[in-house]
Amino acid sequence: MIQIRELKKNFDDVCAVSGLSLNIPEGTLFGILGTNGAGKTTMLRILSGILEADGGEIIIDGEPLDKAKEKIFFLSDSPYYFPNAGMEQMAKFYEDQYPDMDRESVAFMAEALELDMSRPLRTFSKGMKRQAFLILALCARTKYLLCDEVFDGLDPIVAEVMKNLFRQEMRERRFTAVVASHRLNELEDICGNIAILHKGGLVTAGDMKNRAEHVKKFQCVFEEEEDTGRIASELQKDLDIVRSHVDGSFVTLVVRDKTNDAKEILTSRAAVLIREAPMSLEEVFIAEMEGRDYDIRKVLH
Repeated sequence: MIQIRELKKNFDDVCAVSGLSLNIPEGTLFGILGTNGAGKTTMLRILSGILEADGGEIIIDGEPLDKAKEKIFFLSDSPYYFPNAGMEQMAKFYEDQYPDMDRESVAFMAEALELDMSRPLRTFSKGMKRQAFLILALCARTKYLLCDEVFDGLDPIVAEVMKNLFRQEMRERRFTAVVASHRLNELEDICGNIAILHKGGLVTAGDMKNRAEHVKKFQCVFEEEEDTGRIASELQKDLDIVRSHVDGSFVTLVVRDKTNDAKEILTSRAAVLIREAPMSLEEVFIAEMEGRDYDIRKVLH
């Protein structure tokens, strides 16, 4: 488990990370979401030991960071490689740093994705390089893998191939991957736990898919159009309504429904048609932040 406590980092007069506290549980694909400049890269570089924090502490499996660095592989958005080096040479290089480096698995996965191990990485396309270095990172077999914008700028097919690499590795062994991105759609289908950073601080974090089970959207039609506004207002007393919209006799409600009785309540209020609509993860985030005086849309878009 990674425990981050009151982490701080300044670059001259710019505050990159401001009092950030966050727990990253073991055995998960954990997403870090935030716009450019939110502090994602700085946090990951501190976690990997590349940067030194100005304040706070990081505890990994009960030990301070300096005693746990060998458990961490950091995959930056633009990984370094030697001039003219191919995957085979980089695998040998990483083998000296990571004792559990599995070169056989590197060769197997590279062949499966039709990547030439001996071909210079400088001749690879952007997508091919990302795939190559993700293979190297996964095959280092570290307990923690930190990834910075690994899906950025990739076409959907290549991005899905890389996500499948994550999924396959998670099935085969227990490890923790932390994946940072500025796009929610790059994380929502692989990361159950997601933390949102903004201006160096934590906005919210948790298992959003689990929270989504209790946030529901209903589209309702009532018999008497002139009573719809009144009924929608009265529903505030019976339901935990996050947001509502009235259009004639048609009402859309987003509610927190932990007791699963919202549909019954709507029926008792003379709704002649009730349809539960699917909620996107973005809508769940917005619902989570409603009432906290924070416009999460500024981060998600």
